[in-house]
Amino acid sequence: MSSGNFTFIIDPVRAAENNATAFTAAVCVFWSLAFVTAVVRFYTRAFLSRSFGKDDVFMVLAVLCGIGGLASWIIACRNGYGRHIDTIRPKEFLTLLEAQFFQSVVEACFAYGFLKISIALSLLRLSRGSWYNRILWALIAFTCFYTLFSFITFLTYCKPIAGQWNPSLRPKCYSRVIYRNFGLFNAACNIVTDICFATLPIPLIWSLQLQRRVRIYLIAILSGGYCAVGLGIARAIFIIAYVYETDGTFLPWAPFFGSVQLDIGIIAACAPTLRPLLGRALRLSTTLDPYRGANYYRAGKALDRLPVTGNSARRYLRQTTVSGQFELVKGQKHWSAAAHKDSGFSTTAIHAEHAEVKGEASGESIEDAILPLNDPEFKGIIKTTEVTIEK
Repeated sequence: MSSGNFTFIIDPVRAAENNATAFTAAVCVFWSLAFVTAVVRFYTRAFLSRSFGKDDVFMVLAVLCGIGGLASWIIACRNGYGRHIDTIRPKEFLTLLEAQFFQSVVEACFAYGFLKISIALSLLRLSRGSWYNRILWALIAFTCFYTLFSFITFLTYCKPIAGQWNPSLRPKCYSRVIYRNFGLFNAACNIVTDICFATLPIPLIWSLQLQRRVRIYLIAILSGGYCAVGLGIARAIFIIAYVYETDGTFLPWAPFFGSVQLDIGIIAACAPTLRPLLGRALRLSTTLDPYRGANYYRAGKALDRLPVTGNSARRYLRQTTVSGQFELVKGQKHWSAAAHKDSGFSTTAIHAEHAEVKGEASGESIEDAILPLNDPEFKGIIKTTEVTIEK
């Protein structure tokens, strides 16, 4: 093979060794699973539960970046990934380096960042207190910081930027060791945030008064984030070997583990939102046990504006496990709140009426929960996404 005034002699046996097909197939399989899970999530949130929120917007951005990363990966495999570096034609090698650059920026930087922000915003929906909110917002800020830092390091590796894949421009680049260290910093930050986002939901979900089967399902799915942690560690190991690697295109493990880490993260983040769609098939009932602890939306101020008769200032909220009926007792007034569940989300209407204090139960094995609303932890709390006060 010749190029300009240079002649390259390629060993046909060595040139025949090619892992491109295997790597491309593996990446496409993992990405297909992640993409399908994400699309089903968007459908469930937009049409079934009608709760499409900011966390879904950031997940859309992560998926779009993932598509860009997949395209870059396929181009790289067509132009050298999976082959020995000394068997790649110079023109192909330039295309490989350019695809590698765009994959690093789109996937390793922004896709990871958008994914972590989406997970944090999803957990904020379930947040039970200010300390939990502070932790999540701190993680969001940290994610934004290291995402922008990684993006800047990619842009400043060589001047001009195109010199990263076109050495004929005679670029000025910093050493491979410094570049490797920046990559390790990014990998370490992703590992830390993966651990946090895989661990934080466990005590929160376990405190929800859901069926045990539902809680185990949610925790098991979110614990898939630990698989992403393992992949991140494997990626970091191969990044460390980057400086001394002389044939990194034959087994491109670092970018491969990075792509799979993103796919596993998307699956783990999207799967818990599919319960309204898959609940019946998996026998994951949306019926809640008595609400307590976490995932409560405050309605105390609205309740405090209701009229009070008598001298008693004690208020109670009563809810049955099967019927989903709430009863609020305040003085000699009686208010009832009927929770209407639609695809896993509750809408509560509170009605005030003169009545005697009494409890209603329907269904079998009813267990009433009476929560003192003047308690600092439970005051005026009702699990709902919308509260309408009718006098």
